[in-house]
Amino acid sequence: MTRLEEITAIVGLWCIAAETNGYLLVRNGQSLLIDCPVDDICTLLDSAGLPIPSVILHTQVQEEHCREWATLSQADVFVFAESEEVARRSAQYFADCATVWPPSREWENRGEERYGIGGCVTERPPTTALNVAGVLRAGETFHWQDIELDVMALPGSGKRAIGLYWRQHDILFSGDLIHAGGCLVNFYDLERSYGLPNGYAQLRESLAAVSALHPALLLPSTGPIISDPATDIARLSTQLDAFLQPPVFRTDDPVAQVNYPPLREFGRYREVTPGVFQNTNFGNIILFVDAQGRGLMIDPDPCVWLTWEENCREMHSDLDLLERETGVQRIEMALITHPHGDHLQYCDLLRERYGTQIVATPDVGTLMARASSFPYPCLIDWYGFPFDHVHIDRCVPYDEQFFWNEIAITPFPTPGHCFAHAGFFLNWQGINTVCVGDTIQYGAGPVGIPLPILYNDSAWPDHGTLVAVKNVLAMHPELVLCGHSQSFFDHDGVILREMQRAGEIRERLAAELVHDGDLLRAMTPPGYDAIRPSRTMCPIS
Repeated sequence: MTRLEEITAIVGLWCIAAETNGYLLVRNGQSLLIDCPVDDICTLLDSAGLPIPSVILHTQVQEEHCREWATLSQADVFVFAESEEVARRSAQYFADCATVWPPSREWENRGEERYGIGGCVTERPPTTALNVAGVLRAGETFHWQDIELDVMALPGSGKRAIGLYWRQHDILFSGDLIHAGGCLVNFYDLERSYGLPNGYAQLRESLAAVSALHPALLLPSTGPIISDPATDIARLSTQLDAFLQPPVFRTDDPVAQVNYPPLREFGRYREVTPGVFQNTNFGNIILFVDAQGRGLMIDPDPCVWLTWEENCREMHSDLDLLERETGVQRIEMALITHPHGDHLQYCDLLRERYGTQIVATPDVGTLMARASSFPYPCLIDWYGFPFDHVHIDRCVPYDEQFFWNEIAITPFPTPGHCFAHAGFFLNWQGINTVCVGDTIQYGAGPVGIPLPILYNDSAWPDHGTLVAVKNVLAMHPELVLCGHSQSFFDHDGVILREMQRAGEIRERLAAELVHDGDLLRAMTPPGYDAIRPSRTMCPIS
């Protein structure tokens, strides 16, 4: 329901309140609009006898704040200089969105993409190009009629967000920096990189900058007007600090400080327990070898990043080594925990060398087969491989048992790292064993729960790590084999229960940062519910 409200403290200032807010400044029969929350704004203003704006400023170029294209397409629009290409929907913008992992293969490039993360676009451009008449720069002042608005860079909810300070009235148009009550507008707009807290750090710095300004009012782009900025900023800063310093357990347990020693090591592999071998170089390969020399592999990628030809030679060399050291004669089946490129790079190589059957759950298999159709980071097409999809040979539904020779395997949901993520349970030589991919990564030391990677579709609570931890606990595992060279024994379930405790605390702290407590809403990027791959419909007939 759209409302038009006069802000009585300031003559000629109106709030257009809808899903988001816009602010109308009226002078001498003309008006200026800060952010445009609705597409039918002209009808609303006509009914109130207010002038149609000829100038529009934006605190952030996001679709929900830029709806003037529908009825105000001729208005002069001014945006932050760094957002100009997004606002224009220029060819350069779309070119900068089409990214692959740089040839240097430095993992820290995960935070350097201009408009996204790992090939996933995190911007929400306007539906139609805006009529950009000029740009706003931090430190400059925008003049209109008798109004002067100082431009402040306020990255937080988006790395190109700004504030507009009306010094005459001590008012800051604060964008989505903060929601009334000292809360966040959402979590997903804080995401800058793959699992790093850069956006939270930027938000903290922007809050400090606004606090130093001591404004009397904040006029946010989402939610009610903030009449006590100092109190709300202090609350949000304190709550952020608590959330970013997650609870950790087992710090005083001497047994927890070291991983269980492997039975032996060779090359970049170790034998975790008889017949189970795992990468040691932060790779993802886990290999089970039975007494007949038959092999079952989880996530066939040792994460060695050279040229494609060199990579293939390295993988064949690793397989030669595994054949000599483990007695494996043929890898009959490969299970894929999730669709990221560093977990499935050598599916086709295994198929060619051994006739390996590639197996995945329906959602994982769909993302492997049609990676470019989904806006998630770090899928196959981002890695620069000489292929853009991987065919699976067998689709196995969640929670339905299947067999590798005489060994029963049960796939089960392990969301948290990403929503399309499977764990696999099997009893190996009398040991209840689970392979959990990247959702749980633990080898020793303190126990905690990491920040969510929200563009991986891992919104708390429904899609978060805590769900996976509870699902794993229900399997009563003794051995947990994780992605990226980590594993641990947990015969009594103490480690997993402490992960659950840490997760419950962290989810509570996160919910306290959201004005309505709805974490699933606040952590789900717009549009993700509509494109999520099915957990039941297999991508192969």
